Amino acid sequence: MQNTGLLSWRRSIPFMVCLMLLFGGSSAFAAEQVIVNANQWNDTAGNPIQAHAGGVIKEGSYYYWFGVERNADVGMTFKQLNMYRSADLKNWEYVNAILTENSHPDLNWCKIERPKIIYNDTTGQYVMWMHYEEGDNYNLAQAAVAVSSTIDGDYTFISRGRPLNTHMSRDATLFKDDDGTGYFISAARGNADLNIYRLSADYLSIDSLTATLWPGNYREAPAMVKRNGYYYLLTSGATGWSYNQAKYAYSTNISSGWSSLFNIGSPSTYESQGNYILPVAGTGETSYLYMTDRHAGAFGEHFNYGKYVWHELQFNSNTDVTMSWYPKLSIDAQTGDIHKVNQNTDTGTVLKKDFGPDTTYLSMSNNEEFPYMSTVISAESTWIKEDVDGTYFRLKHKRTGKYLHNNTAAGNKVNLIDPQWQGDNVQWKLVDAGGGYSRLVHKSSGLWLRAFPYGAGLGLVDTTNTDNKTKWLVQ
Repeated sequence: MQNTGLLSWRRSIPFMVCLMLLFGGSSAFAAEQVIVNANQWNDTAGNPIQAHAGGVIKEGSYYYWFGVERNADVGMTFKQLNMYRSADLKNWEYVNAILTENSHPDLNWCKIERPKIIYNDTTGQYVMWMHYEEGDNYNLAQAAVAVSSTIDGDYTFISRGRPLNTHMSRDATLFKDDDGTGYFISAARGNADLNIYRLSADYLSIDSLTATLWPGNYREAPAMVKRNGYYYLLTSGATGWSYNQAKYAYSTNISSGWSSLFNIGSPSTYESQGNYILPVAGTGETSYLYMTDRHAGAFGEHFNYGKYVWHELQFNSNTDVTMSWYPKLSIDAQTGDIHKVNQNTDTGTVLKKDFGPDTTYLSMSNNEEFPYMSTVISAESTWIKEDVDGTYFRLKHKRTGKYLHNNTAAGNKVNLIDPQWQGDNVQWKLVDAGGGYSRLVHKSSGLWLRAFPYGAGLGLVDTTNTDNKTKWLVQ
């Protein structure tokens, strides 16, 4: 019996090898991941990722993503900085709370924003810089520093203060140059200016002010990357929660010679604000992922409900950079390929927006059931309109067979629900909004369905909201 089993196992080896070649032999196939944009994704344990306005650092085969989580108190004060890791940029494993409100007395009642980490090759330390404020205001305008000997360990809070004991410091980022020099870039003078500072050799303090860029232009949310000997700096305007136009500039010298500011993306930056530029270096190419945030505060929601919006930066030349709306993006971390997912077209009822640069359609992804705004009419953006009583109807999602639903007791968000639920929570009617547009009225609540062109603010709102965001072309 033992010999027979051994022979049987040996005979199966060629078959097993074939299976491995078929399903695992193509590294590009295995590594490619599809991400539904502009959502708060879950980690591998099924919990919402809390890494808002943070950054990513690559070590070995893993990308380490870190960012802010806040408390549920009135001031939404700092709770902790969470770190996750992933080999493919989609499946994120929670690793550690690398800095918490209990790490140091100065962190017990404060706001921490836009943490960034770079590695110091000389000291062997991972150095974090971040924006620091008191818990209930933005008067301090300080930077803070923390360090760790391991990338995902507990970081030690070192200090806080204004750069060179002089300059205000709010939105900020870190940049490590090819020669190992570290730079801290932050909004100064009430956000009117953007300063570039050279860090000390150990990255723990500021050595000097290197440049002040575009004085009086009110640029914030800086993100820097270097490519082909050019430095690129992307920024947003300083308009509070209101979306604005991202702009980029370039130079071959970080200290001088910066170009004027050029628009990139849509006037709303696809309803997001920039945060970090991640080079995705693979076997075939290096792509650049512009990681932005869709802040929940824009809609009166808690900070922790913010969504993540990722864009591919397209370098058409050393001085021409563009980006487009990717409702779904494919990332292959092994080859370095990033591209927009092309979806097959379909037919059916659509909920259409045509007020933005792109015509978009309310969609739901098949697997995660994430909402998004597609630029094509696909099975995920088409609906079957089921009449109820001549006035109200149900919208059955063509791809999943589920109904568009809201339970106001659980909030104003819309989702999909199994078709056995046929009550008022899945019923809608149309109200004329003029010019061929309609408003969708939810029967149970009487509220209107709203969305920005790229999906921000998707949910039910009071009928006093009469702007274009509550208007739909139902076709």
